[in-house]
Amino acid sequence: MQGALNLEYLHADEVAGYLKENEGHVLGLVAFGSHLEGHYRALRPSPLWAHIPVLGLGLDTVHNYPGTSFEVWSSAYPVSSYVQGNISAAADGTVLFGSLQMDQIEGTTFGALVKQAYLEIFSFMERQGYRHLLRTWNYFPDITGTEDGLERYRCFNLGRHEAYAATGRDTAMEGVPAASVLGSREGPLLIYFLAGMRPGHAIENPRQVNPHRYPDQYGPRSPTFVRAMLATFGRQQCLAISGTASIVGYETMHAGDVDKQAQETLLNIRTLLKQVPALDQGGGRMLLKVYLRHAADLERVRNQVKREFGTNHKAVYLLSDICRTDLLMEIEGVCFGRVEG
Repeated sequence: MQGALNLEYLHADEVAGYLKENEGHVLGLVAFGSHLEGHYRALRPSPLWAHIPVLGLGLDTVHNYPGTSFEVWSSAYPVSSYVQGNISAAADGTVLFGSLQMDQIEGTTFGALVKQAYLEIFSFMERQGYRHLLRTWNYFPDITGTEDGLERYRCFNLGRHEAYAATGRDTAMEGVPAASVLGSREGPLLIYFLAGMRPGHAIENPRQVNPHRYPDQYGPRSPTFVRAMLATFGRQQCLAISGTASIVGYETMHAGDVDKQAQETLLNIRTLLKQVPALDQGGGRMLLKVYLRHAADLERVRNQVKREFGTNHKAVYLLSDICRTDLLMEIEGVCFGRVEG
């Protein structure tokens, strides 16, 4: 166990042993891949499956990587489990990991589905006493498709914003989490999240416009997230970095050039890390998820990531549609370090 809160990205042949070793301490288990083989469904806790193909992990290549990768959140402390409505969750008295899956039924707009999902999340958090949303992951199919003339990603932003408004939550800085929103191949709206009893500290990127100030050209409601969220668990710092791309200000840079987009994305992550000097000095443990629009870009992007972070990182590479059609890639991260002093 690395600290009070821990994250691992594991090969399919590693996960069962890890879960057994950490029995009673696992907060959540997420599986990524083209399909979830039957014997993995028997794992406990039951994995939340995102239909997003895996391209690589560590030094593997697209040709020899097993089809499923697992994201495991665990705690140094014993956890308690909860099931309520559409939500399954586990908590250790300091942090809660929760998830839900919701299908869009005929006659329901996607924006309304997202609003319903977030209202359920907020109600659950309040009821359990974990009132501060720290990090969310959001996956759904056809992210850049349209529904009633509006792109589904913008429908998502609209529904999420309406849930915040309906509950009186702040949509500016400290009131919103770090977040990622990516496209899955198929399946339901899938959301998982971390919530705390104490608020985190929002970290912004001076190279980028705060998302809640995006102009109207990006949709009827701006995205509701911060660039990164810094949370403290005992003597441990955890910096959750939102999905980060080749964006300066609010505009996409280097359309069509994956090498330059990777450089710009990594510069944005480097800039976020500089806002937290204790983590920027190389002592932090970095875990990354790298989303690529095209599998052929894997090695070029991975080489840049390895040059940037060296051996002090672990990354999983996924094939996914990005929220803007001119973006070829996106990177999210979690960096763990010790509180100074």
